Amino acid sequence: MGSIPSSFSALKSLHYLDLSRNNFSGQIPKYFQNLTLLQYLNLSFNKFEGEVPNEGVFGNANAVSVVGNQHLCGGIQKLGLSPCKVQGLKKNKRSHNLKIMIPIVSCSILLVMSLFLIIFTWARRSKRKASSMLQTQEPFPKISYAELSQATNDFSSTNLIGEGSFGSVYKGIMGENGMLVAVKVLNLKQKGASKSFVAECEAMRNIRHRNLIKVLTVCSSIDFKGVDFKAIVYEFMQNGNLDEWLHSNEVQVGVQSFSFIERLNIVIEVAHAIEYLHYHCQPAIVHGDLKPSNILLDHEMVAHVGDFGLARFLISSKKTSSLGIIGTIGYVAPGNISFTLNLCSESYS
Repeated sequence: MGSIPSSFSALKSLHYLDLSRNNFSGQIPKYFQNLTLLQYLNLSFNKFEGEVPNEGVFGNANAVSVVGNQHLCGGIQKLGLSPCKVQGLKKNKRSHNLKIMIPIVSCSILLVMSLFLIIFTWARRSKRKASSMLQTQEPFPKISYAELSQATNDFSSTNLIGEGSFGSVYKGIMGENGMLVAVKVLNLKQKGASKSFVAECEAMRNIRHRNLIKVLTVCSSIDFKGVDFKAIVYEFMQNGNLDEWLHSNEVQVGVQSFSFIERLNIVIEVAHAIEYLHYHCQPAIVHGDLKPSNILLDHEMVAHVGDFGLARFLISSKKTSSLGIIGTIGYVAPGNISFTLNLCSESYS
């Protein structure tokens, strides 16, 4: 079908453009990176060739697709394309000189490199084994009730950022570097709270994934009155939870728009987390309470699944489906079924 018409460069208000499977050829026009409002560009399965730009929409791997074009190179690293070859007289001359020198020293180089690789591999395996043993043996850093009380200003109501079935979550500032944290304080008077604390600690002890909330430490002690106290300290998520974004008043000052691409990315990231729990954990883990309020968003709007208080381990060999958006056994919260539909059903302008 030829190259993309140059008239596309005049579409300054373009937000979404899908040119996939149109048999376009030639180089990708660089004017696309100057369309500042362009949020998604699909150029997949054409016959483009040459270097992919790396600015504007091309700077976000989630906003551009170039798969199926066999002769593209360059672009940002996350696109996974091979580097573009630089040809020139100086490079050809240098390559020619190297071809002359290599036969002379090949035997010595091969011998030295083989010896180096053997030593390096042995040292790396030894270091990895020692690091793995240390990580397994090293517990979470210890923290006291007094430190958590100070970090949250005595668990002040002004620091309260959420309440759930088994406790309350407070924003806190810890350490000399002023790290922001979220402190979940269990209400031990509530039936099942202690069991929830143990379940969450067990579930989060050995799992690591970019889309799961990270536990920094835990506290099991007594407060200043001698009453049992249990808390879990998480990394702080600057953009709150998904439920707040889905039901926020968009006309309110300070509330940002929630784009279709952001919604789609969150669905994909939550699916990645659930797939990890179901298929890559030993034993497999069922979250048990997946809902919008338990999906937290960091400063880059990356989704993190949290609250494993109702998590269950699957001892049998059968894996649960990665579509397992469920609640406690015998009960399915209405929000658990509808949140995926709500996430993508609103019209995008």
